Amino acid sequence: MKQTLLVVFLAFSTFVLYGQSNSEPTGTLPVKISIYPNPTTNYISVNKDENLKEIAIFNLVGRKLKTFEEIEKDEHYDVSDLPNGMYLVQVIDNNKKIVTTQRISKR
Repeated sequence: MKQTLLVVFLAFSTFVLYGQSNSEPTGTLPVKISIYPNPTTNYISVNKDENLKEIAIFNLVGRKLKTFEEIEKDEHYDVSDLPNGMYLVQVIDNNKKIVTTQRISKR
C-alpha cells in the first residue's frame, strides 16, 4: 500500500512539475537526463553535466542518504555502501531546482 501511494505521489509530482515548466524556449525539446546503470551495483552516472550541481539519493521513506556535488558527465558516483533496495535519485541544477527524480534499484 505504501509503495502504491509513493508511486502515485511521484507520478503526480512529475506531472505537476512538467505542467508548470514554461521556461523552455518555443521550438526546443527538453533534454532527457538519464541515470545509469539501472539496476546498479557499485556506481551511478548521469548522461549530461551542463548546469547540474548536485545528485541526491533518498530511500523510499524520504531520508537523504548521499549527496554528490561537482557533477560531471559519465563520471562514476559510488553507491556501493548503500544496502540493496530501491532509491530515488534527484538531479538538481545550478539554480537549485530539481531537474529530474528517478527511481533506481541497487543490487
